[in-house]
This record gives sequence, structure tokens and C-alpha cells, in this order.
Amino acid sequence: MKKVSLGVTEFALPAPRVGSIDVNSGYGRGTSTGSEIHLRTQALRIKLDPLYKAEIMISHTFERAGYRFEIGGRMDGFFDHAKPKIEEIKSSFNIHNLLRELKSNQATHPYCLQLKTYGYFYYLKNNKIPELNLHLVSSRNFEVVDLLLKFDLNDYEAWLNRRLDELVVEAGLAEKRTKRRKKASKELEFPFAKPRAGQVELIQTIKDNMLEHRPMLLQAPTGLGKTVGVMYPTLQEALSRGQRLIYVTPKNSQHAVAEEAIEKLQDAGGGIKAMTLTAKSKMCFKNEAICNPDFCEYAKDHYKKVADFNLIEQLSKKKSLTAKTFKKMAEQHQVCPFELQLDASAEADAVICDYNYVFAPRSALGKIQSISLDQSGKPNLVIDEAHNLPSRAMDYYSPSLSTFVLEKMRDEAQAVSKKFRNDFKELLQECIFVVKKSGPVGCEKPCPIKAPVQEFLEQDGKLRTFLSNYLGSDVDIQPKDVVMRLSFYWSEFTSALEFVTSGRKEFFTTFTPNPATIKITCCDASEMLKDCYDDYEQVVGFSATLKPFNFYRELSGLAEKPLKTAEFKSPFAVENRKILIIPQISSKYSTREQNYPRIAEAIQKIASVKRGNYFVFLPSFDFLERVANQFQAPLHSLVIKQERYMKRDDIQNVMDMLKDKSTAHIIFAVQGGVFSEGVDYPGDMIIGAFVVGPPLPNFDLERETMKSYYEKHYSSGFDYAYTYPAMAKAVQAAGRVIRTETDRGIIVLMDDRFIQKSYAQSMPTDWFHESPRELVSESILKDVTDFWKIK
Repeated sequence: MKKVSLGVTEFALPAPRVGSIDVNSGYGRGTSTGSEIHLRTQALRIKLDPLYKAEIMISHTFERAGYRFEIGGRMDGFFDHAKPKIEEIKSSFNIHNLLRELKSNQATHPYCLQLKTYGYFYYLKNNKIPELNLHLVSSRNFEVVDLLLKFDLNDYEAWLNRRLDELVVEAGLAEKRTKRRKKASKELEFPFAKPRAGQVELIQTIKDNMLEHRPMLLQAPTGLGKTVGVMYPTLQEALSRGQRLIYVTPKNSQHAVAEEAIEKLQDAGGGIKAMTLTAKSKMCFKNEAICNPDFCEYAKDHYKKVADFNLIEQLSKKKSLTAKTFKKMAEQHQVCPFELQLDASAEADAVICDYNYVFAPRSALGKIQSISLDQSGKPNLVIDEAHNLPSRAMDYYSPSLSTFVLEKMRDEAQAVSKKFRNDFKELLQECIFVVKKSGPVGCEKPCPIKAPVQEFLEQDGKLRTFLSNYLGSDVDIQPKDVVMRLSFYWSEFTSALEFVTSGRKEFFTTFTPNPATIKITCCDASEMLKDCYDDYEQVVGFSATLKPFNFYRELSGLAEKPLKTAEFKSPFAVENRKILIIPQISSKYSTREQNYPRIAEAIQKIASVKRGNYFVFLPSFDFLERVANQFQAPLHSLVIKQERYMKRDDIQNVMDMLKDKSTAHIIFAVQGGVFSEGVDYPGDMIIGAFVVGPPLPNFDLERETMKSYYEKHYSSGFDYAYTYPAMAKAVQAAGRVIRTETDRGIIVLMDDRFIQKSYAQSMPTDWFHESPRELVSESILKDVTDFWKIK
């Protein structure tokens, strides 16, 4: 018999499937807040009752149609009394709504089925039917209510037979999927007849380290073909175990490169199924993505309709799973397209998605449940542009509330339905007052504070109650509805308060006056990231900027693992590029005023040597404006300036202009912006880049507090807070110039800090032989002229 292992949560689902997408549906994983409430409740129970035991493992094996289903889980609580009682703890913001849901659906709600399954396993083992209690705890105010379930053996066993029949079908599909994947692994070939220089070494490095199960951080320059070079071995290894590859990028705009690599691998054979997860906001058919059956007809009975129409089985037969596919099917069957893609993602061999799906506090991939059969291990994870991960993860846990934002919402209050308008205005005014009074009396500059947790939670409760009434009414919800935005804006902040109140040193709270703003800052998300990796077999992070490796290792949550690091050199001839450092120019704040004209003049002279498109990458928009205002463009050159807020069409217009060879362009842009990372300029779209200074973050209270934390925990305060984040942006900007083997161009670094050891640590090793001082020229214009003379 073939063994299938399932947790009770995966096993205890209604058969046939019923239910709508809703906060109280019972489908999916719990939250970290729920875990905290579990621990708190269990600790209290243990204190009050010596016969209470927490987290008791219980399991049972069922045999059906050639399969052995091993089901196991942990009872939240067990009262070892004369009349034994099993308890399941569940938390919800509104436990009374949850209670009504549970009472109405005792036969089909997953929470009830989970508890009954524990009760049934206990009965089989002890020949005694226990009491079954659902202990509901409010995440808002810790109010509790209990629900004793009625347990009828005949009813449960009728459900059990239906569920086992379902599992036999699911196991059969899983068996086919695993067999197909293992076959695909053997047939998968590298998509190019002749790998690029360095690609063979990259692929072999990954293969060797996967044998040792060591996570990897790999630095490889653009042009090496690192996307397909990383994807090929990691996908092949995952498929060989019947598993899949999860490939994450920091921005949706960067999906295209990964999708192109997948298409090449598909063309090379193996019959790979791939999909790109699309954001909920882009998939949703409604004006607002409110997952509530009373508001959304696509959320209503979603799980039932997906099962009734066998939608997952239909999708499993498709080679490519696109947003268009899901939307068409979802509209036809009136189901949620976003949830449908999550439901179907288990069928995909390669899933491309944003960082959010893996690393965000409530990641959507965590909801995916599917049977594993003949598989071994877990999926593989590839992290593209991995230098972005530490800061992105910190941002997940660093929300703020500002009266500036709240005041702007006040201007929109007139758009709220008359029925709710006055109450909304009153609530909004209370929110503004709570934020303002969170700061100390007489506060005139940013200062650290202790967050007044209770006031924020109470206000959050009022907002949620108001929102519930608002959504339950007949009011038309408008796009970007201000009531929705206020509620989500506030709850995002309060959800992070648990980290502040738990005494964790990597979190701190600051208050800034004028406009009043309270912010929670996470300066180290490594502990949270560390837990994310537990769901994956192999982890490979790669980027063109991952040095120094130890910095990214520590802040990416990989410090406790036997990490493999490797740097790969550019495959292109060094003669095709000219890197220069001008240490006589300074971008330091104290000397900027006198350096603005010097920077502008140097750019003008160097760009005049050869006509073409040049980028000037600066530390900030203010800096950009000051230099651009003093810049005299070379003859027949057009100056373009990056704007603070550019729409996609505006960005594309700039890209199109760079392809127009009849005009030369000097583009002033910021480091770390839309033009300096994750974008290619092949051929002669650009022939040079001026990188003006490492773009150090502002020296403010927040950054200085982070520096103190890093000094205490990593003994590298300034470098962790300022140097390394800045150099990642600088090196990324410099990397825009040489993108193919035929590209030629110059890279000019302006600032004396580029020759300092702490900054040079972040530079690729093939930029110089022993020291960055080798890049300092005694005759810049002559060197540039000589470079362009070489054909």
C-alpha cells in the first residue's frame, strides 16, 4: 500500500466541499496572533487545572483502495478527567460572528470537523467518547466563549467515508503529478546548445551544494545568464523528488525575465507546467477586494463551486496557467479568480510570484494544501534580486500612522454614504486624536516613545465594527473606498503592535510631530525570515549585489545555517568597459553645495567625448534637481529627469526615447529607483553611467537607532545601517551599462568614499585587481577618449 501522510487540518474538510471565502471560513493556516493566543490560553489552563495537558499528539491510519492514509495532529488541550474533554482553541476578532457560523454549520465547518476528528481518534484508541469543546478567544479584547459540540458517531463515520473516497481520488491525481514531474526532471535539458562563460560553473556550484542541502547566496553579474542558470538546476532537482520550484522576485515587473527563462526550459522539453501568481488587486472582479460572501458573489460558495465543477482537475490538464485562464474560468463559474489560482498552484511545477507570497506575515502560499505522494522533501525556493530581501522584510513589519494621511481622508468623507457619513467623520477625528496624543507633550522633533497599545487597539475595534456594519448594508462600495482604506490603514499598524509589546529588541517606536506620525520600525527581520525557510528543501538567493556576504547572511535569516556563498565574474571582455573613480568630487552633505557645479561640469565634459545616451544616478531627488539645474548639456543632447512619481507609461516613454538613435540623451535618475534596478538597456541604449556618491540613508533618529542595534548585535553599526545598503544601490546602478557581450561603455564613480575599504567590500571582484585606487585616473578625459577610440 502507498502511504499518504496528512495533518488533521488538511484532512478535516467538508466532503463534499462547501463554504464561502470569509474570515471565519476555517480554511487555511492560522496567524501568528492566533499562535500567541493559543500559548496564553494553554498556560492559563495548566495553571488552573493540574489534569490539563497541552499539545497532545494523536493519530490514526485508514486504509482505502490501495492507500494507507496516516492522519495526525496535536490536540490543543486535553482534560484528563473522569469524563475526558478535548479542547480546540480558535481566535477571531469577532468571536460572536464565528460562534454563529459554527452553530449553523456544525456538520461541515472545518473547525468542528477538526475537533470531531480528534474525538474520533480518541474514541478508537480508548473506546470512550470524550466531550468536545471549541474555546473561542477574541483577538481584540481576549473575551472568551465556549461551544460544546454534539458528536454523533454515525454522522461522523458517514462524513469519514465520503472524505476517504475523496482522498483516494486526490491521491490518484497526486500520484500522476509526481510521476509526471519525475519524468520531466529526466527529460529537462539546458535550453542553450552552448552555455555562456560562467554558466557551467554556476550550474555545477548549485548542483554540488544541493547535494549537501546548504542554502546558497550567489553573486553573479548581469549577462552571465544567471536567471536560467539558477532556475535550471533548482527546478530539475525539485522535479526529481516530485516537488516544485517557487521563484520569487521583489517586483511584479521583474516576473517577465523569469517567465522568459521558464518558456525556454519548456521549449527544451520536459512538459513543465508553470504559472505566475498575480496580485489580488489585479485579479479581483469587484471595485474593492473584500473577501466577504455578503459583498462578493465570487466569494459566496467559492469552495463548493470549485468542487462541484471540478475546476482544479480541469486546470491540472493545462500546460500554462495564466491570469487570463483563471479569470475566464472564474467568471464562467462565479468563483474568486485569486483564490482559484492559489488552489491550482499546487499543480504547477514552477510558480513565479512576488516576495509577499513567501515572506509577508500572512503569506498566501501558506494556505495551499495538497496531498504528497511518492514525493520527498519540500519545494525549492529561489530568491531573485536577493539583496532586496532584508529591507523588504523589515518593511513588512514597519507600519506607520500619520495625521497627514488621515487629514486627506477627511477631505474624502463627503463621498461616504449619508447613512454612515457622520459616524465616519467622528471615527476619523478620533483616529487623528489618538495619533496626536501618542507623542510626548511639547514634542518638537522626532523622539522614541512607548506605543500606547490599548488606545490603538480600542480604536481598531471601533473601526472593525463600523466596517462590518458598513459592508453589511446596501451601500455601494466604490473603488478605493475611504472607509475601507481607513480600516486597513489602521489595522496594518495595530497588527504590528504585538511585536513591540513582546519586548523584542529589533522593534522600536518613534513619534514625529508636524504632521503627527507614529511609526513602528523593524530593524532586523531575520528571525521571521528564518521561519519562512522551514517550508523549503533548497534555498538559493542570487543577485548582482550580495557583498559583503556576511551582511546579507545575517539579515536574511541564514546565520544559523551552513551557508554556501560564491561570486561569479562577468563573462564579458574587460576591454569593453572603462570604470573610473573621481575621488576629488564629494557628495557628502557637508560639502555638497560647492560640489554641485563640479559634478555637473565633470559629467558634461566626459559625456561630450562620445555622443550617446548616459545615465546620471544621484543619491536623492533633491540632489538630482541641484545638479541638473547647473548642468549644460552637450551639443545636440536632450536632458531627461526622473520624476518622483512616474506612471508606467511615463517610464516606457523614456525607454522608447533611448531607442531613438537620432537624439542623444542625458538622463538624471536616482539610485535605487525605477531606472537603476531590474531593467535592461541592451546594445547602445546607454553607453555610460555616472554614479554620484554612495546614496547613504538620511542620518535621522530611525536610522541612528538602527545603527545602535546593529552595533550591539553585529558589531558593525555604521556599515549595516548606512554603507552596505547604499553600496547595493550604487553597484546596481553601475550594472546598467554592460548587459551583453557586444556592449561597450563607461562607468564613472564620483566620491572619495568609493576608494575606502568598507565601501569597496561591496564591489564585484572583477572591477579591480587589488584596490579600487587602480580606478583613479590622472587624466580622465584622455583615458575616456582612448577607450572610445578602441573598436
